[in-house]
Amino acid sequence: MKTKILIVPLVFFVLFSVWIQPGNAQDKIIGPWLWMCVKTKGVGGAVATDQDSLKNESKGKVTEEKVAKNGVKAGDMVGKLKWQKASIADIGGNNVNPIANKLDFCPGDCNDISSYAFIEIEATTAGNRTMKVGSDDSIKVWFNGKEVHKNAVDRGAGDFQDNFKVAVKKGKNLLLVKVSEKGGGWSMFVGMEGKFTAAGKKYPRDGGDGNIDIAGDKITGPWLWMMAEAKQGQGGAASTDFDSLDEASKGKVTEEKIAEEGAKAGQKVGKLKWTKGEIPAQGGNNVNDVMVKLKLGKGDINDHSSYAYINVVSPNDRSGSCFVGSDDSIKVWLNGEEVHKNAVNRGAGNFQDKFRIDLNKGDNPLLVKVSERGGGWSMFVGFDTKTERGLKFNLKQPKLAVDLNDKLVTAWGKIKNPS
Repeated sequence: MKTKILIVPLVFFVLFSVWIQPGNAQDKIIGPWLWMCVKTKGVGGAVATDQDSLKNESKGKVTEEKVAKNGVKAGDMVGKLKWQKASIADIGGNNVNPIANKLDFCPGDCNDISSYAFIEIEATTAGNRTMKVGSDDSIKVWFNGKEVHKNAVDRGAGDFQDNFKVAVKKGKNLLLVKVSEKGGGWSMFVGMEGKFTAAGKKYPRDGGDGNIDIAGDKITGPWLWMMAEAKQGQGGAASTDFDSLDEASKGKVTEEKIAEEGAKAGQKVGKLKWTKGEIPAQGGNNVNDVMVKLKLGKGDINDHSSYAYINVVSPNDRSGSCFVGSDDSIKVWLNGEEVHKNAVNRGAGNFQDKFRIDLNKGDNPLLVKVSERGGGWSMFVGFDTKTERGLKFNLKQPKLAVDLNDKLVTAWGKIKNPS
């Protein structure tokens, strides 16, 4: 039997700091809201922020100002369109579009259109509170008849992005939110601090009976990043099981090898190097933004797979849940083993999948692959609130057992043939 010892190179003692994005202080208001969706005159998004589409559609009979001050009821008309009730998902980078489809405001991928969402909020106390919103694309908010926020921007969104103060009255408060969509994803997220009731639901919402895993914070990194072309130009679901690292490196680097041994900054895969970088905790295109920032790619990148590596250091053996979200498909390895796979083409702005994991005391190499087909490219990774407690993160490779005989041969070879 060969004797084995643990060899820990000096470089392994250089630990990299990692930040975990703080969780949101407010729950998203899911409704049901009252909805109206109206085509814009010309291009939607930022340029349509101040365009009163309600006035245009109703030929002046209904305006944004009137609805903001007086509210609406289900069945009220805007031209030939009716205000209708629907709840909105609190995750995803395209959560408004399914509502517009379901309520027959527009079919398929809706572009150049503005949504209006109205809801009444009941508060037991008056005072100034912080409201948070996120939008794809532009947004305007009225509270009790007054415009309290406007952001004329073309952007993606999967979570809160803007915050501002609102003067809450005791009793009934009227909230109207307009999101103008230019193209791509179409999303809206709204929340407010403190206790209140909206559409019969109490906020903050009950997190469960204590036995249900609650998602913790998103791991923003820094991670080590690599990008490689997908199989035959087909990213997303079709390339989930295609080893793009193996293809790009001509067999020198594989997914299995990185999953087991970890990655190293500067290590090459084809013409690219593993590069350190943080990822935003929100947004429906945060992977693409990282690739461009790290100069691993340019512009709108499609039909490629991203690989993100980080080492999770646990103070003890523990089991829990891992949460992930991805645009498009995703595969996850922990301690060299594949622990999750979802071969799907989808959008994402938050966690979507949950699965069980086991962490060992000490190092736990984590590798996440997200394969992109087209449009947004995003990744979100975290653990449940109990599992994440006490965890530390760095970019070192896990401690590996090295064969002593092989190590001695290598060292003797260097002495004989110094380079």
